[in-house]
Amino acid sequence: MKNLFKIRMEKKMSQVNLSTKLGVSQETISAYESGRSYPSVEMLLKLCNTFNVSSDFLLDKTDVRMPVNKLIIENLNNNELEILSIYRELTVSKKERALGILIGLKD
Repeated sequence: MKNLFKIRMEKKMSQVNLSTKLGVSQETISAYESGRSYPSVEMLLKLCNTFNVSSDFLLDKTDVRMPVNKLIIENLNNNELEILSIYRELTVSKKERALGILIGLKD
């Protein structure tokens, strides 16, 4: 979880400070940052809330930091959610192709 280390450094927060805030040991934070272990879902949510970032960002799946607005997700229908889910699994080149197809269909 390199992004956890990155954002912790940006916030000028030590591993000890973060561990105290979350109620875990400093060694636990170190293990997360080094990739030796991963947080539970509950702890991942606490980390996301602490830094106001998405879980994908903390898990190094994206460079986008901000969590997706829940109101936006609630306004999507099942087909739109499925399209987003599939899109996220595509390679970069396939994402570009898919976007091109959608733009072509729009015209």
